Amino acid sequence: MNNFKLLAMLCIVMGFSSCRTSTKDHTNKTGKEYTSAYICPMHCEGSGAEVPGLCPVCGMDYIKNDKK
Repeated sequence: MNNFKLLAMLCIVMGFSSCRTSTKDHTNKTGKEYTSAYICPMHCEGSGAEVPGLCPVCGMDYIKNDKK
């Protein structure tokens, strides 16, 4: 019976730890991926440009940054 309790607790702990949606911190929005005239929709780190193009990280088309 103790093994069952231990297994149940382990499953619960693993379930809660896997519920995080993202490990990426989006609170610092001062990088080029947020401030450029054209940005990647996924905000890939290091992406962004002053002219239209493709994201070098994920390959998606840049979109016009409406917040600039």
